[in-house]
Amino acid sequence: MNLSSSLVILLIITGIIIFISFLILKYLRPSYIKSLTPKSGNLELATKIGTPGQVRDLFLSPSGSTLSVYIFCKSYAKTNTLGQDTNPIRILQLGNSLQLQLYPANNKIPSSTQLVIRTQGTTGENETISVKDFPQQQWVHLCIVREGRRYTVFYNGEVAGSSRTKYFPTINSSPFIIGDQRLQGTFAFPKLTPLPYNINDIQNELQSTSDTRHKPYIESTTSIFDSFSFTCPKGIFCFSTNSQPITNPLKLWKSPYA
Repeated sequence: MNLSSSLVILLIITGIIIFISFLILKYLRPSYIKSLTPKSGNLELATKIGTPGQVRDLFLSPSGSTLSVYIFCKSYAKTNTLGQDTNPIRILQLGNSLQLQLYPANNKIPSSTQLVIRTQGTTGENETISVKDFPQQQWVHLCIVREGRRYTVFYNGEVAGSSRTKYFPTINSSPFIIGDQRLQGTFAFPKLTPLPYNINDIQNELQSTSDTRHKPYIESTTSIFDSFSFTCPKGIFCFSTNSQPITNPLKLWKSPYA
């Protein structure tokens, strides 16, 4: 057998191994990510996503977890006055355990956004984390990552806010709700993962599920999201809570609540 024949055989064997490895990674590896239904909808409707059991088991109960969803906020209702009695616009909420709230602007005060977590204090209390104002007129890949008592909010792969709560979060069986009648816009592809994303996981998900302007590939949800269901390309051990993220995004943000 000459050298050229040996090289051809080696290339064929290598190709077969790569193909088999791809099949194993795609179909046989454990899938931690749970896509919720409905997969898209209007923000002006308070839409229940998934089930209370999924919220409890995939986000609240684990030591770390991730909520991700694409949101296009076209606009929201303004208000003439802004005081303590003004009800915030709830972009999303997990029962009373967690809410991403938007306070509209008025003539004197700009709009603001905050993450409110119900924690297990002596009598139960709401702890607040200030985050960057939620963007309008653009697609936003929103990720809320929980690691114990640490919550980090990402907009399109960048840290928008991060802080640690004083107490651990309250665990209950409440639905995941997205939208508010005072909002206008669209959401797509809500997902829960019972493990905390690191910055690389979020960037990989962005690149595989949206275009350069972060608009999700809505028209081909099945093929694209099934193909990239694992988000992390480093093999079956990429979701590990035993090691620190390669790039720690939590050090990039300072908050008066930290």
